[in-house]
Amino acid sequence: MEPNFQFRLNGIILPRIIVRQVMMNGCPTDRREIVACDEDFGLFRIDDNEDLPDPDLPKFVLEVCDFSIPASQRSRMSNDGWQHVTTQQCIALLEAAGV
Repeated sequence: MEPNFQFRLNGIILPRIIVRQVMMNGCPTDRREIVACDEDFGLFRIDDNEDLPDPDLPKFVLEVCDFSIPASQRSRMSNDGWQHVTTQQCIALLEAAGV
């Protein structure tokens, strides 16, 4: 069964995410980043809260849930199957799934 991932950011379901190549000075790099797509906020890059100038600033909390796992199993998992992931873990998960 193919995975059916759903993502949420700070508790809000993201209808779509994009994995794209990081550009530096107009040139592509070998790094990738995740961009959230939201109807209200538009497109914005999700980071892992590194280099925040103020530690009291709100932080991104990225979560993933595989909805191809039956609901009866997910309900027995901690947090109903939602798992906190870093952006790099999320990219690796999508690559491993062939998405």
